[in-house]
Amino acid sequence: MKISAILALLLPATLLTTATAPAAAADPAGALNRCQYGAPADYNAATNVLGNGGGSIPTGTNPPNVLMPGDAFKVRPLISDRVRVDLWGYNVGPDGNGTLAQGGTWPFQGLNQFAEVLRFNNNPGGWVGNPAHATAFQGCQTWNGGYPVRFLFYVNDAETWDNGGYWATNVAIWRANP
Repeated sequence: MKISAILALLLPATLLTTATAPAAAADPAGALNRCQYGAPADYNAATNVLGNGGGSIPTGTNPPNVLMPGDAFKVRPLISDRVRVDLWGYNVGPDGNGTLAQGGTWPFQGLNQFAEVLRFNNNPGGWVGNPAHATAFQGCQTWNGGYPVRFLFYVNDAETWDNGGYWATNVAIWRANP
């Protein structure tokens, strides 16, 4: 049998095998492992969380979901950044002032006053999980929220009109399904 005849027989089988190969399965353990061992992230983004307006990742007025179930991620606010929270110059880092907001008009009761707060939000479904300190996500962790989400950041302050400055915040994501 000629080589061209053998190739003619093998080529359709090769194409069929390639066309029917299953899609890569999600690998949350692999994503978390890559994060923990310092592999380059599949997605990096930064935003300035404004003291008088918050921020989001991705940025924009109605950002898309970017974190998928099973992905590993880190949120890294720059701890040395300060936000002024009144007209007299009182300023705080992303952990706020260390006092839990209770009663009154605090938007996120039970979290530190004046802290950078992270909310996960599914576009278009709404909130996923409870608000949390943005600094609580500095280590590698797996997103188990069940829905794709975007990152929405806030300042735990009922009156942000008198605030100034920002916290530079970076988000890195390692995909479970690259």
